[in-house]
Parts: sequence; structure tokens; C-alpha cells
Amino acid sequence: MAGCASAYYFYSQIADAFDEGDAGTLNQQTDPDIESGGDRFYNLLIMGIDYDADDEGRDYSNGKGMTDVLLYLQIDRVNYTINALQIPRDTYAGEDIGEGISTHTGKINEVFANGPDQTNKINNIANKLYQLFKLPVDDYITIDMQAFKTMLNNMGGIEMYVPWDITAINPETGEEEMLVPQGQHRVSGDTAEVILRNRNYGTADYKRLETQQYFYAALVKSLLTEYTLADYYNTCKVVAHYINTSLDITELWGIYATLLKVNPEQIYIVRLPGGAANINGHKFVYYVDRESCAQLLNEHFRDAAHPVAEEDLGLVTGESYLYGMNIDPGRTLGGLVAEQSEDASSAQSAQSSSASSAA
Repeated sequence: MAGCASAYYFYSQIADAFDEGDAGTLNQQTDPDIESGGDRFYNLLIMGIDYDADDEGRDYSNGKGMTDVLLYLQIDRVNYTINALQIPRDTYAGEDIGEGISTHTGKINEVFANGPDQTNKINNIANKLYQLFKLPVDDYITIDMQAFKTMLNNMGGIEMYVPWDITAINPETGEEEMLVPQGQHRVSGDTAEVILRNRNYGTADYKRLETQQYFYAALVKSLLTEYTLADYYNTCKVVAHYINTSLDITELWGIYATLLKVNPEQIYIVRLPGGAANINGHKFVYYVDRESCAQLLNEHFRDAAHPVAEEDLGLVTGESYLYGMNIDPGRTLGGLVAEQSEDASSAQSAQSSSASSAA
């Protein structure tokens, strides 16, 4: 009875905290001839919105926010598995944002803010994702990137192994500076922002997404093994005003209950295949390989009985890569957790050996 009373109190305190907000009501336009898997699949779009107008490439949004993180989650209700698709923010989305509106940069990260539906901006990106990839969206969550910082600070940080040095170029000196060294860290909100947003890599957005995979693995491990209902309540109270969603609190808790039934080894994450290109005057956009993309989506994000042909995707073809094409085989978050533990142990052993030699 005490537990039920506590749960009801938590619910009553935060039930109204989550709403659609500026993102609006989802009404994705889909093709009835393309099967989505029926009740077997539940498809959730998660977006990290960045409102930093000072960041290069985002000043044209007039404070409406760019989608800095695009993550498509598909929950298989039959097999209790989750497949996660990382969509690079620089993905070339065509010259038409929607209903004849011309693109500024050619990149998908501007579609949410600048598309034709300014009352329900979620439909701008949902319809573009369906046009490009034929991926249905059942619900959405948008998170102000500031929420990541606030959430992690409220959690006291999470344990994460950073797989390589995170560096940046000082705009004044032109020299490379160390931001987060490789190794095991207790990652706070400020450090998480550096890890999630840094693009100082040879393959820019593509490598950044791999770094984010390590963060997701550490976050999932922390949420599933260290958090209690009271912890969730406290976090929800802190970050609710940073979040817009089509889900209510009971539905969010329902997703969490489903996650508890899924082992990290059953959560598969993969990046879209492609690479940097210059298309229609837009420099360094992420050009998705249509053939490889169709294979990936049919294997991991569609019912085997209902594949979607390559030519039915709304992706451009015939362009040239500047530095070659990347194909990600994907990995499980369980594998990433194990890899982080091994890397952390190896680094610790190396430090111990070095200290012994010095002594």
C-alpha cells in the first residue's frame, strides 16, 4: 500500500509536466501501401534540439532550434529487442524542405524548425524522414540539449569510458586543445555536452555518432542498474520543461517498463551508411548511400515479409564522396558496455605498470 501511495503521489506531481509544447501534434503522412509491421513494432523518434544561435550554421533558425541529435528507436514487442538508427544531423535532405520551401544548407537538421508546418513542427521532420527512408513515427520526444546537462548534473554524473581524446581547435590560436582525455570519467553535464557535440574528427559527424554510442551505453547502464522510482521522479521534475512529447507520463513509464525487459545485448545501434559530399552547392553534407541504406533498413527496421525497394526511398543517387563511404555494421549496447569495461581495465593496468616502472 505504501508503494502504491508513493507511486500515485509521484504521478500526481508530474503527470501534467510533459506535453507537446512547441513541437505540436504528430500527424505523419505515410503511404498505406508500405507496411510498417503493424502492432509488432513501436517506433519512437528522439530529437535533441539545439537553440544555440551562435553556433556556426544555425543562425538562420531565428532561435527556433536545430535538430542536433536524431535517433530513431524501434521496439519489437514480440522479440523484446530494440533497434536504434542514428541519423547524422548533416544528412542531405534535398532542396525542398516541404511544400516548395527551399533549403538553406541542404541538411536535415534545419527541417524541423524551417518546414511548412510552423504550428506542429514535428510533422516537418516526421514527413521528411518518411519521404527519405519510409520510416513511420508513432510518437516523439524532443529534448532541449540543455536538458542533457541538467539531467546528468541531477544524477550526479555517469561513469563512462571515453574511447579517444576529445579535442577542439582554438579559434583564436588555431591550435588543437584537449577537452576530455581518453579514459574512464565521471561525466557531468558540461562534459557530456562536449562529448555529444564535438565534431573535431576527420570524419566529423560520422565519428561523432560513434562517440555518442559510448555515451548512450553508459547512460542506459546507469538508468537500468542504478536508478530507483524516486530517482526518476526527481529527474522528471528537473527536466520536464526541457522536453516536448506526444507521450504522457504513464506511457513514458510504460516504455521504461519495456526497457527493463530488454538486456543491453538486445539493443542494437547503427549509423546510416554514407559519407561527406558537396551536393548542389552545399558543402560537406552527409550523402547517404541509397542501396546500402535500403539493405540496412530492410534487415533491421522492417518486417522481413515487407521490404521496401531501394528506388522507393527518397534519397538522391549519383553523387561523389569526398573521402569515401562509411558502412557501419552496428553494435549492441551490451557489447559497448563490455568494451568500455575492458578498455577501462586495460588503461588502469597500463597506468599501474607505468607507475611501477617509474618507482
